[in-house]
Amino acid sequence: FISGLAGALVQRTLQAHQRNPHIFNMELAFFSSMVLLTSLLAGSPDFEKIKTNGISQGWTLGTWVPVVSNGLGGILVGLVTKYHGAIVKSF
Repeated sequence: FISGLAGALVQRTLQAHQRNPHIFNMELAFFSSMVLLTSLLAGSPDFEKIKTNGISQGWTLGTWVPVVSNGLGGILVGLVTKYHGAIVKSF
């Protein structure tokens, strides 16, 4: 139910308001990053590790592949939703 509602709202925003899907994806990523940063600063046990060794400590090619794949998938979903609708995206 929630996924369908979110798809309908995103489709309406992208199509009715003639929004650029790339800008829309960047806005979603920005707000998601702010939520993550807030939870990190609010007392996450990983905060000290990240502060000491950096955010990408221990990352290998096997870590980057799913991250890049997920990012490209998000862009593709945004484009499909913009030009074909939320129903086509599901099939």
